[in-house]
Amino acid sequence: MEVTVGSWDGMTKFEIDAEYPGALQGSDIFNWYFKSPDGESFEDACDRAKAWFTMVQRPTVAISHGLFGRIMRGVYAGLSKREMLELPVPQDGLYRLHEGEISYIDG
Repeated sequence: MEVTVGSWDGMTKFEIDAEYPGALQGSDIFNWYFKSPDGESFEDACDRAKAWFTMVQRPTVAISHGLFGRIMRGVYAGLSKREMLELPVPQDGLYRLHEGEISYIDG
């Protein structure tokens, strides 16, 4: 699962700014993903994460893009938008979400 950035998929911030002048205005390194005119909103991504959690009924391994992984952990922990988007995205391990706790497992 990943956040859908619409027509910005695969584009760099430089390319987005060139093709969609001003669209990134007011954004920062954490929230620019949600500025795409045809992409998924932060609220939609959170709703999708919540729906997924209610659907899972047994131990499950889920693999996700880093941004959606932040949202999944944030929804699970009840964090604010800013807290979610500032969560780390290490590339050498994984997270275990179990019985209300989140633990990092180093690879």
